[in-house]
Amino acid sequence: MSAVVGAIYTEDAPRVADVPNPCALCDEHLRRALFRVDGALIVACLGCGLVRQETRPAATEAVYGSTYYTTDDPKGGYANYFLDAAVNRRTFRRRVLSLERRYGTRGRLLDIGAALGDLVLEATTAGWDAEGVELSAYAAAQARKRGAVVHAGPLASLGLPPATFDVVTLYDTLEHLADPIAVLAEARRLLRPGGLVHVITPNASGLQAKVLGRRWYHYKPREHLFYFTPATLRAATERAGLRWDGWARSPSYLTVTYIFNRLRYYAPRLFGALEWLGRTFRVGPFAFYLDVGEMEAWARKEADA
Repeated sequence: MSAVVGAIYTEDAPRVADVPNPCALCDEHLRRALFRVDGALIVACLGCGLVRQETRPAATEAVYGSTYYTTDDPKGGYANYFLDAAVNRRTFRRRVLSLERRYGTRGRLLDIGAALGDLVLEATTAGWDAEGVELSAYAAAQARKRGAVVHAGPLASLGLPPATFDVVTLYDTLEHLADPIAVLAEARRLLRPGGLVHVITPNASGLQAKVLGRRWYHYKPREHLFYFTPATLRAATERAGLRWDGWARSPSYLTVTYIFNRLRYYAPRLFGALEWLGRTFRVGPFAFYLDVGEMEAWARKEADA
């Protein structure tokens, strides 16, 4: 852990990236420095405890171009989103079934941060009236080519009518947002009374985060701007006007080659060689259902709202 741990920073502290990234939950400007990750300072708010990257890119959408979905960086983006699409769909199929059990029926679903449309496609196949919204124009265009209904642009700018969706999902999205509370509040506006919000995001108080510290895989500068715990995620949903409905750990299906590709961040030569062997001998497509340090949470719009 670096020597900056325990230091207190005010708004005139030196910046390490493009623009300040204020706390999303409270107006407290003081924060405790935790450590640096790939040059970025990770801090915890002294007012509410929310962990965040101290700065963020001035143009967040610029991060998510075409290279984000086919990058050789073992820490950022996707090794090859298209090759992993079939495994992603297995994860989303399981999540859609979970939504049906929790909500009690199918209906209209909006996926915020839809990427290349896998969840929208899976939900549509399962009988939902599903659509998505995606900040990346590239990703939204690719999703539409694949047959998914995905709108491009910031959610608030789309002018979607209120109280028209039964379920809103944010899968691996909330941590990327410059203003997660505003997006959760917009999700609430779009929900019918009694509607459900389902969030999946890294758990900054989970075992992996505690053991690995600054080496935790989910500390991704420029991508992940906020790091939630169950407590701060509950505070975020409640501040947005939603009723907290609990949380749990959230595993995902991952292929052998994807696991080796991501582990290259820790030992490039070893896991680079294992990734090559996996692809060469065709064991790479085998998938496992693993806890990758994420949590899922549910919140509802009050029935009488």
